Amino acid sequence: MRQPVQVTASRTPTPVQTARILLTAVAISHLVVPLVMELNRSTLRDQIAAQHPEFGAAEVGRSTTIAVTSGAAFHGILLVLCALLVWKLATGRPWTRRLTTVSQLLSVVFSVVSWSSSPMFHTTIPIISAAQILTVVLLWFPPTAREFFANRS
Repeated sequence: MRQPVQVTASRTPTPVQTARILLTAVAISHLVVPLVMELNRSTLRDQIAAQHPEFGAAEVGRSTTIAVTSGAAFHGILLVLCALLVWKLATGRPWTRRLTTVSQLLSVVFSVVSWSSSPMFHTTIPIISAAQILTVVLLWFPPTAREFFANRS
């Protein structure tokens, strides 16, 4: 007698899988932002000069370099963190959900600094922030996600 084929669904619930996809998109944005800043260095320089007319050319140049370098460092750290969390969320360990929550909500808060510093990313900041907030919601509110993390504590 032939046994019916049993289809095994992924053990990671759909809300957590979706959160991982969103987190992947956020990670990609952390890769793209410094590249865009570097490629648009002259625009950034012009924005700094307009915001600080008291700066001389050398100071504007230094400020531009600082902005690009600090942006690359900050977003590089967040890129690595997001990649780690995308990988680790599938384990269902409660610390991964907590760290994802804290990091994504802090990133939303930090995006206010980016918003006020330059209009360069005004189009993308709300989209990425929405993805970060939705990631947190998907990890905490659907019952399947709560059970997934509760079962692995």
